[in-house]
Amino acid sequence: KKIMNSDQRIGMVLGATLAAGTAALLMRRPQAAAAPLKHIGLPRARACPAVIHNNTVYLSGQVPDIPTLSTSDIAEQTRQTLSKIDALLLQCGTDRTRIVSSQVWVKDIERDFEGMNEVWNAWVGDDSQPKGVRACVQSPMAREHILVEIKVIAALP
Repeated sequence: KKIMNSDQRIGMVLGATLAAGTAALLMRRPQAAAAPLKHIGLPRARACPAVIHNNTVYLSGQVPDIPTLSTSDIAEQTRQTLSKIDALLLQCGTDRTRIVSSQVWVKDIERDFEGMNEVWNAWVGDDSQPKGVRACVQSPMAREHILVEIKVIAALP
């Protein structure tokens, strides 16, 4: 058994007291109220179409109109998807010029990228208009005939 001298005991007591005091101060610090979440659109089984938090709009991945999937090409599916995104952003109080980040999934990047990108470029506007960052990858889709899915994050004005 180790025996402590009086200086060591005083140091240990002071250390424990300081730690307890710091913990008590931290526990008394006023906590900021959590920013509320605002859910936009009708809830679906798995996700809400849009959520607003801290002046940022988060959209779920949007896909083309389900009834027309088997008869539409990548350009039409991209137009339909971007139209849904426009409507949701408007409902949330913002628009495509405030997009911070976009994620695009295409079913077959070799076949579908060029058609999607042509519609995308027309939608985001010319070089003088602000644009967010974008990623585009190939991915299997939830339904056989879905060729594109797009998810965006946008700032509120």
